[in-house]
Amino acid sequence: MSDGALVTGGARGIGRAIVEALAERGDRVAIADIDLSGAERAAAELRDRDLDVRAVALDVTDVQQVGDVLAEVDRETPLGTVVCNAGLGQARPIVETTEDEYERVMAVNVKGVFFVLQAALRLMAPRSRGSIVSVSSTSGFTASSEPMAVYDLSKAAVRMLTASAAREGAPAGVRVNAVAPGTVGTDLVREVLSEESIARLSRERIPLGRLAEPTEIAEAVQFLSSDAASYMTGHTLVVDGGWLA
Repeated sequence: MSDGALVTGGARGIGRAIVEALAERGDRVAIADIDLSGAERAAAELRDRDLDVRAVALDVTDVQQVGDVLAEVDRETPLGTVVCNAGLGQARPIVETTEDEYERVMAVNVKGVFFVLQAALRLMAPRSRGSIVSVSSTSGFTASSEPMAVYDLSKAAVRMLTASAAREGAPAGVRVNAVAPGTVGTDLVREVLSEESIARLSRERIPLGRLAEPTEIAEAVQFLSSDAASYMTGHTLVVDGGWLA
């Protein structure tokens, strides 16, 4: 029987690539996204390739819904992997950030990750197995190039949560890790940044000279959630083309 997997924010971008990577290794994957129509389109496209993917609606800031959705998916196919990918970016100087903007980013990027991780631990611990992978960022290690203090704060919190949760999960056989991408060439990034800006960023900040592809982040998640990483927990794996070097 295939393992179950769930990816929050899996309808597009990095999340979609993660869904595809997990499904290709044989997992039965649930795309859990606030954009249900987008999740359903992505799931249908992947099913056309004979991959076992379904879509479920999930607002990661709704704690009750998080518990209900993960339990429902787990009943159908016990979850072996949960990926906390849903997140928001926000470019705003500290002095211009409103309370509502702060709360919105922290609700998705920190509260959402915390309670998805909590629900996953509650399901996995009694079975003494499972892997949880969260998506942090190089911005959790160093300040972003543009003023993004709230985003940076939220991604640093994901790093710390990963370490703390790994300590708690290890005795129950549940591994908790994270990936920290640099700038990734998603459709959204390419809509926001001009080719000139991407070229300058790649030249000035990234030793490998290019943005990451979503599939390269997905492969890191696939590795961390596989038996090949069976002795890894509490680790944040940086995938940044040398940005932090």
